[in-house]
Amino acid sequence: MRTLLIFITGFVLGLILTELINIFGFLLYNQTIGLKFFPILMGIGLAGMDFQLRWKSKLPNFKSSLR
Repeated sequence: MRTLLIFITGFVLGLILTELINIFGFLLYNQTIGLKFFPILMGIGLAGMDFQLRWKSKLPNFKSSLR
């Protein structure tokens, strides 16, 4: 569930960053600068980073400590 929430957060952050890049591109060059799959890639990247950090962490997993 945590990975899904981080993916959704990364997706929303990717949408916001893409729109900011488009606005600045339109103001500077009078055309939009398209980053087609940036929100999806950002969501996957953040979820992957979370998975890798939890994999390498030496702290116990909270689910295993509840048993």
